[in-house]
Amino acid sequence: MVADKGPDSKAGEEEQSSMKPAGKKSDSGGNSSANGEETDKRKRPMRFSGQHDIRLLQEVVSLNPFKDTPPTTTWASISKNLEHLFMISSRRCRERTILLLDQFIKGDYPSLQRYCTKEEFAIKEQLLQQVLQQYEDGAGGYSSRIGGGFVTAAAAAADEEEDDDDFDPEKIRPRVILQEDSTSDVYTARQGGSELEQQTQNGTPSAKEHTAPSAKRARMTAPSAFSISSNANGNGNDAGINGGLTDDDGGLEELAMAAAMGDVKAADFPSQVVSFLLTRQAKEMNVREKELKLRREELDLERAKLKLQEDRLALEKARFEIERQERELRLRSERQERTLFMEVLKRVVSSGFADS
Repeated sequence: MVADKGPDSKAGEEEQSSMKPAGKKSDSGGNSSANGEETDKRKRPMRFSGQHDIRLLQEVVSLNPFKDTPPTTTWASISKNLEHLFMISSRRCRERTILLLDQFIKGDYPSLQRYCTKEEFAIKEQLLQQVLQQYEDGAGGYSSRIGGGFVTAAAAAADEEEDDDDFDPEKIRPRVILQEDSTSDVYTARQGGSELEQQTQNGTPSAKEHTAPSAKRARMTAPSAFSISSNANGNGNDAGINGGLTDDDGGLEELAMAAAMGDVKAADFPSQVVSFLLTRQAKEMNVREKELKLRREELDLERAKLKLQEDRLALEKARFEIERQERELRLRSERQERTLFMEVLKRVVSSGFADS
């Protein structure tokens, strides 16, 4: 029995020993495959060359992703069109375009010329000008990175590592430009319009409710007309004139508030605005006349100073002439004295010789 079990046990041990290395190899192979998958899944940062930027900008110019807000599908189309050249996601297309625009606006030409030849940089500059025009004409404004400063290499690398194909509409907000004093009025006008629509659905509103939104619209539109007229009338004014008339700017706002409250009729409001602008122009003319008068007085003072200087110069000349005449008289008298002294000496000497 022992002899029979020996070969079987040896064969089993050989089978087990032959299986163990195979298992280790499979494990090592599995680990290597897993590591390969991990390395494949890791996204390597892409270095854009001049040709890459040119092809990207050409696609942006052709598809114009700035005309829609948010541009959810256009960037995906751009990424798909570039697949035959290089693999890039829609988010990376958008971020690279915004980065190039930011550098172009800031005038960071060394960064734009990196990895480019002169010809490629000229083409890139033309394309960036077209993209900037599209950005200004279209919706635009959804990226806060434009005008926000230069993007460092570390930040760009971090964005590349976190690159994904998911599009977050929360981060895309259109740019809305409002006046400083009109924010609350626009909000109240929208609220009033929504309340009016609800009341019209429920029943017929009263006349007072009808006039409220129109008054608010007049309140909002009045300052724009005033600003246009004031800019047209006061472009050539000095800083002192504009500073002195800032206190009268509230008159038109008071008229608009009165029209909004119903104290002024809608038909009389334009005439009152015109009369207010005429009075403002008259005040500006008075201020200009006063300034001209002050300027004339200053010129008169300058002339008086010049005349005083001329009189002083004339007096100096007269004093110099008098001193010159005095010196000439003194020299003449000294000559006469010397000649007399010499004659006296001659007579004394001649008389002494005669006596001897």
